[in-house]
Amino acid sequence: MRMDSPSGWEQELVWRMAQASPADTARGVSFNGTLEAVRKLGDGEAVQCCLLAAGEEKFVDSFRYPVRSLLRMVYFAAGTLGPVLGGVEAVLRVLGRQVAAGYLASPLGRATALLVHGSPRRMMESAPDIYRQTLGFGELTVTWTGPTCGQVVRRGDFLPAAYHEGTLEHLLRAVGCRQVRVERRWVRGLDGEYAFSWE
Repeated sequence: MRMDSPSGWEQELVWRMAQASPADTARGVSFNGTLEAVRKLGDGEAVQCCLLAAGEEKFVDSFRYPVRSLLRMVYFAAGTLGPVLGGVEAVLRVLGRQVAAGYLASPLGRATALLVHGSPRRMMESAPDIYRQTLGFGELTVTWTGPTCGQVVRRGDFLPAAYHEGTLEHLLRAVGCRQVRVERRWVRGLDGEYAFSWE
């Protein structure tokens, strides 16, 4: 049985890692996107420390790696860069945006971009497929509440809420949306709901 997560980002990391099993994986594109963000925000030493935290020397975009390694990397980056970049949550959003950018630049992401053909609605309707392609756990669903707004619900997801907010923001901005808003409505343990909109 999964309990509600504790407060505090360090406690949350420990809690999330305890919930994950070796079968829970993430593709290398998520690791490489995180490293690219750290490279832009920090320096080479921070990148090397992230690699050490994850326990790997490099990542292949299409390969699957334990999500525990991604959690260690993400939280190490957020904890290291947070004090100078507006806090842990701000860094997590940046990491999420960069991971989405990395995905869209990959072969799978370029195929998705062709399919959505610049349509924000199609992009958001593709979000569950993107989720399944990149993460080997949980599920994501999208419902619409209006022509330019809707809700995303994620269940059984080990990654932090702010990270997903950044990911969803970038997916909408990548198809030309302006005034993008993504905000969590609720988070309980490994589940959460996010409202999104654009103009």
